Amino acid sequence: MRLIDGRTAAKDPDPALVRLLSRAWAIRTAVLKGGRSLDAIAQAHGIGSSYLARLLRLGFLAADIVETILQGNQPPHLTANRLANLPAIPADWNEQRRLILGASNG
Repeated sequence: MRLIDGRTAAKDPDPALVRLLSRAWAIRTAVLKGGRSLDAIAQAHGIGSSYLARLLRLGFLAADIVETILQGNQPPHLTANRLANLPAIPADWNEQRRLILGASNG
């Protein structure tokens, strides 16, 4: 990280996190499109149904969380492995921010 005009410059996005979000959005799109079972979607993406369920949850993250990750501004503790393996992701975006980013308010 470096300072630019007294502000902290964004880091490079974490490729593993970006890949994870990309896969999550592909799964979300396939599910919302309809016409196929979850098992068929999992098979088409070369993943198991359990991993599909984890990815699908990530397809509904708050937009600002996704933007933070894509800009490389996520907290250091947030890794692709940690995000993919969260036991539960709340539907409430403020709760997501607290859980994932450690933010107290959205």
